[in-house]
Amino acid sequence: MVSVETLDFIPSPLFGLLLVAALSLVIELGYRFGLWLSGKAGERGLSKHPMEASVTTALIGLMAFILGFTFSMATKRYSDLRGLALTDAKHAATLMLRTDLLPHEEAGKARELIREYVGIRAGAAGEKDPQKIGAVLKRSTEIQNALWKPAVRLRKESGDASLNLYLTTLNQLIDNDAARRAKAFSNRFPGVLWFTLFFLVTLVTAMIGVNSGLHGRRSRLASTALIVAFSLVIVLIVDLDRPNRSLVRPAGSMVEDDQP
Repeated sequence: MVSVETLDFIPSPLFGLLLVAALSLVIELGYRFGLWLSGKAGERGLSKHPMEASVTTALIGLMAFILGFTFSMATKRYSDLRGLALTDAKHAATLMLRTDLLPHEEAGKARELIREYVGIRAGAAGEKDPQKIGAVLKRSTEIQNALWKPAVRLRKESGDASLNLYLTTLNQLIDNDAARRAKAFSNRFPGVLWFTLFFLVTLVTAMIGVNSGLHGRRSRLASTALIVAFSLVIVLIVDLDRPNRSLVRPAGSMVEDDQP
């Protein structure tokens, strides 16, 4: 079973090159196997044009459908993450404005924490190191708690109903952060989907090679173009599924654009 965590540690450009190389080897082996089958068929006086061509065409169509469906899921997930990132920035900006509802000393501390919160999250938008990402998430939780507890205490002690606006916005910020974490780190493509995707693309390229060998002719340009096209789409899907991307602009970078 393919591990999504394993794929995260391979740079997308390198992964694409490895995939092209692997599929090129598969199609070459398929071609040689097809030549061998064609020779055996010729020795036995059998037809050299079996139904492999029709099967190969059907598999290519199936592969194109699966790739399109998976790519649509990946772009939807990426779009959702961008929306959550923008919402996170808006909540942070609103929370900064509503610190005016706090007493002067508490308001100053809250503003410093909010600036730190936005800064570390913007800085982590393109981060690839899992340990650094984990440290940012841990610190984000600490800041949320540091903002929440004093505000709740003030609300209880003062009885000032206007503080409800501040607490509501802070609660929305915390809830949105939880949704971003779940979308980025938990709701990822399952390993069985990756296994199916890689199995199908391997099967398709192998059948293309076999079909070419059975007919005794092939076009390296056409087969290479098909391999590169399949590989490019798969690399984009892998990149979009990652918490932090290298080919597509990280969704979290929107926080940097909208920080208060």
